[in-house]
Amino acid sequence: MIKTIELYSGRIFKTLLVPLLVYIVFAALSGGRFGTWLGMTLIARQAVISALLALGITCNMVMGMWDFSAGAVVVFAAIIGGNLAKATGLDLFGLILFCVLTAVLMTTLTGFLYSILKVPSMVFTIGLVLVYETLPYLVYDGAGAFISGNLTKLARSPYCFIILGVMFAIFYIIFNYTTFGHNVRAYGRNSILAKNLGLNPTKIKFFSFVLGGAFLGMAAVIYISSKGKIQVGASMSSVTMVFDAMMGFFIAIFLSRYCNMAIGIVIGSFTMKMLTAGLVSLGLSTTIRNITTGLFLLVLLCISSNMGRVSAWRARRERAKQANIKYLKAKQC
Repeated sequence: MIKTIELYSGRIFKTLLVPLLVYIVFAALSGGRFGTWLGMTLIARQAVISALLALGITCNMVMGMWDFSAGAVVVFAAIIGGNLAKATGLDLFGLILFCVLTAVLMTTLTGFLYSILKVPSMVFTIGLVLVYETLPYLVYDGAGAFISGNLTKLARSPYCFIILGVMFAIFYIIFNYTTFGHNVRAYGRNSILAKNLGLNPTKIKFFSFVLGGAFLGMAAVIYISSKGKIQVGASMSSVTMVFDAMMGFFIAIFLSRYCNMAIGIVIGSFTMKMLTAGLVSLGLSTTIRNITTGLFLLVLLCISSNMGRVSAWRARRERAKQANIKYLKAKQC
């Protein structure tokens, strides 16, 4: 029992070490401008959108599919959901319903076209970004969406955290305890072996897009609730949202050695928002912030990629040590 407690305590400490270090460094360097309770609450609220978006693309990313269209889906679903919620008078229920329904329909279309065209996901989804960003011009003549009053309620505390908690629980169950989640993880670990075992990659990838739409739809709800007014995106501006989510995913990959992937995604998204806020508190320019963020992610990925080598090196040293001990004992005899 004691060993089990020590094991889990060690994993919890290692999981929280990265965000804790980021907090300590910027709290010390900013001279008190970073790390206040109000500031951390604001960072946590901002991280909700990134976390939901990251949950929406995780299954695709695990299987090696890069979905750059996810941000455009969030923006378009937010515009459609906001306008239809006002038009129908369904209030918050309508906002959630129309945002999620729009996002699911769009990701279903994405999955269907991806299954048919067989184009590399990176090229395919970048092309879709241009298409999806243009759709609001056709539907609302580029007017965007504007909501106010009760419709912006869900972006406030504690409602945004409740939504994140519910969606986190759904993802956790699906990813860890369903056949679909098992198939995604199996295909992500070894696609050739998964095919030989009879898994249908086309079907798995299609449903991965469809499932992701539900999370992107909820991200759209929080997005328009926090913004209030959304202008139609252009020139692939929505890709920035995807980059934030992807960085949270990569941190989750690093943390997955110590915690579940779903937990790592939430912590990773919060860490990236905390890093951005910390750089702003230091008064650094946008260019320096981007360079620092990239270097931070690069260091984590390098550490994650080489941890297996370090473990193998330690194992070899331990085997050599045990062999020497046995040799010395045999020599003494």
